[in-house]
Amino acid sequence: MHHASAPHVITPLSFISQKHTMEDGAKDDYIKDIYRHASPNADTDSFLGSPTVAIDSTLSTSNSLSNLNLDTNDSSSSPPAHNDDVPDIAEVLQEMLATTELPSSTTDLDYEPELDLVGGHRRNLGQLNDYGSPRADSFVSLDPPSIGTEVEQFLSKKKQFFILSSAGKPIYTLHGSDDVILGYLGVLQTVVSAYQADESGDNLMSFRAGKTLVVVAVEGPLILAAVSKIGESESQLRAQLDVLYTQILSTLTKNQIHRIYANQSNFDLRNLLQGTDVYLDALTREIVNGSPSILLGALEPLILRKSIREEIDGVLLSCRTPSLLYGLIVSDSKLANVIRPKKHSLHPPDLILLFSMLFNTTSFRDGEHWVPICLPKFNSTGFLYAYIHFFSKSSALIQISADKNAFFELREAKQQILSQMEDKGLIKALERAEERGRFKPVDVAVPMVRHFLYKSRAHVQYVMPSYETHYYEPHMQRGLLTFYHQLHAQVNSDSSRGSNNGWRFMHLVRNSCIGFAWITPSFELYCVSGPNVSRATLAASIHSIAKWVSQHRERLFVIGGAVF
Repeated sequence: MHHASAPHVITPLSFISQKHTMEDGAKDDYIKDIYRHASPNADTDSFLGSPTVAIDSTLSTSNSLSNLNLDTNDSSSSPPAHNDDVPDIAEVLQEMLATTELPSSTTDLDYEPELDLVGGHRRNLGQLNDYGSPRADSFVSLDPPSIGTEVEQFLSKKKQFFILSSAGKPIYTLHGSDDVILGYLGVLQTVVSAYQADESGDNLMSFRAGKTLVVVAVEGPLILAAVSKIGESESQLRAQLDVLYTQILSTLTKNQIHRIYANQSNFDLRNLLQGTDVYLDALTREIVNGSPSILLGALEPLILRKSIREEIDGVLLSCRTPSLLYGLIVSDSKLANVIRPKKHSLHPPDLILLFSMLFNTTSFRDGEHWVPICLPKFNSTGFLYAYIHFFSKSSALIQISADKNAFFELREAKQQILSQMEDKGLIKALERAEERGRFKPVDVAVPMVRHFLYKSRAHVQYVMPSYETHYYEPHMQRGLLTFYHQLHAQVNSDSSRGSNNGWRFMHLVRNSCIGFAWITPSFELYCVSGPNVSRATLAASIHSIAKWVSQHRERLFVIGGAVF
């Protein structure tokens, strides 16, 4: 039994140690240096039978793909606008309707966190998961019920992930026991090694076996592979592999992994990752279920009145402690509030990872937790520390510090924050917002549109309506999200129509629905209608959606947050 008075101390995830209090200017320089160390080119102002393989002519290597932009981070593409103003689409609509066919000073990094940070329960992640498990209610099966032998079940899966070492040692697989997968991993490792040994310098990137696409990512001594039979694109699968690699780095830093394999090339990394497979399982299930957050590389915010959000921001600022780097309030995986240093934001991929650990497993639901964790997009070589406390069934306060001795300081801050929020009725306001959930499609007054995804590229956040009416069953939701993946892949392919001003659009027709995607420098919009909606009606509807989102942006999105 866990008690709030004895914090759960979890090791190791990964972070940075800073023991003394810094003045604002020094802190700003410190954070900038951390960013530069982690990502020298990053924008610090910006807010994933027998084993045989038939390889066809579509095999891709690193050199052949050197000119393709496979990065899902918007900061590497055209700079996003600072607002979500809806552009004049008269010319686009005219072109669409006239077209017969549309393609459809820094401290040392804390590399090895101490096991006993502040007393309390001494736990590693594997021990923590004796009390936690993946949330089964968040999983939607992609496959029909499995029958037959274990090999037949393994081969029947439409989606698979493999993680192995460069020596062929298994680290993680979504489906299949070691007895089943070892032969396939051997083939994969052999093929990858053959390209690495080639003096041409090419690395194997992807290949097709019939209708199956296999995408490979080599990250130092680790090989990651995604296998898909559901029509996903290479860039989508590569983004998914990056999310899984990020999850591993949250447990063992990049430096640790390289040092381990430099000393022992055939090391079994599962010995160090023991117990953390619950997080990889939760993350892979989220990917398999079609997570919009992972597809878009964006966070979903909690819809909240501007005045309520600003009042919570005020509480967070008034209770801020000297060692705090970032603070977050999150409700059911949706970002409600953030407190951050001026000109610095956490990267969405790191937060997607953190939210998945918190809300797609039961590990953190009781008491308070003090967790060393690596946020790889922030810094992949060291540890930060997170104080995590669920103050309601589905809402959590997260305080992140570089000081591994800041637990009691942040615990006191938590008590002050929750006391003020309770006195001001803000906890009740959050609970009401959770109960309301997402807005409904009818709220937007576009009757021909069944569902849509809208991503603000400036805020790296997305919104969508509820699934009710048309997608009330889990398998319907899974079908919808699969269609969004196809639409996303098409609009980002060479076959989509575009213009020199950064706009792209795609019209995709299926027997049961029609999809439309519209990408501009400031937003991305994907919508789905019934099968008999004209192109003109659909184009007008997406313009109405963009205007509606722009009009309600301060309620829909977390804009800026509380800045110190």
